[in-house]
Amino acid sequence: MTRRTYCRCTTVQNYDYSEAAQKLKCYRRWLQNNISRLPHQKIGDAVAFCDCELALIQAMSTVLPDGVLDEGDGQDLTPQEPPARHLKTIRPSGARRSRAVS
Repeated sequence: MTRRTYCRCTTVQNYDYSEAAQKLKCYRRWLQNNISRLPHQKIGDAVAFCDCELALIQAMSTVLPDGVLDEGDGQDLTPQEPPARHLKTIRPSGARRSRAVS
């Protein structure tokens, strides 16, 4: 039997849907609805998750806004200052309609 290449667990610690949802701080139902897209183990009819699979699910679900990672190696997570805006580039957001007060 070959070992899963992503798994670094030294001791078997499998979690069911409820335990995995609790560790991920998500809904059990979300795991069940998305199981075909998530790394997991299928043991008979039972589904199990190890810590490495939970880490993969967390990484898959991570959302990084534009500009968070540097164009280079992706390792620099230090916040960067937004580019300076020149006064000539600033435009009003739009005309306001004011109601006449009588």
